[in-house]
Amino acid sequence: MTLLVIKTANRRGMLYEITGVIKDYASIEWVFVSIPSESERVIAMRLSDSLPINAINKLRSIDGIHDIWASHEAPMELVGFDKETLTSILMRITQSSGEVNAFLTKLGYEMGLSMASIMMRTKYEIPANSTMDKVLETAINMLVIMNLAKGIESINTNPDKNGNLVSVSLIEPFDLDTGLPFTRGYLLGVTKILLKCDCNLDVIINKTRVNIYIKGR
Repeated sequence: MTLLVIKTANRRGMLYEITGVIKDYASIEWVFVSIPSESERVIAMRLSDSLPINAINKLRSIDGIHDIWASHEAPMELVGFDKETLTSILMRITQSSGEVNAFLTKLGYEMGLSMASIMMRTKYEIPANSTMDKVLETAINMLVIMNLAKGIESINTNPDKNGNLVSVSLIEPFDLDTGLPFTRGYLLGVTKILLKCDCNLDVIINKTRVNIYIKGR
């Protein structure tokens, strides 16, 4: 099985064109479409088989395709963040007297490490010579794909003399009411791999919008 993630322009007929290419090579087991902004869509699919390079090239040729990422290593059981994952959290809560938020932060951190590591190993439209900004953007967009945030307004990377400064604006992360423990952990795990640093993270919450600032130490 393969997890395919495609970032596209938000235009009518896009999903039809994409599935028209894929159906010649693999069965589509499920599709999830998110619209993080008025101009973009993020489309995730689980496929029965991997796609050959010529299929990827056909997808790239579709007008409005921005990025493509595919992997048969991805932790697909975590997509949607339900059932097994929530069950494991509940088991942890009942078995441990420790801080629940600390556990969620650790869970997010380990998942961020795993996701970023996989993306560095398996990439099609994120080539080895692409900027790290592109890989970072794709990894953060996985929060939307997995239903862990409603949307992403912006992702900006601004290197300074004291280290990288990444700013992320999220809409309604799922753990907003509990202090964002999982989201914080996930972003720190991703930046640990991609920015190669133990980063500092500051958060400003404005109702359902969360602005996160990540700086290398």
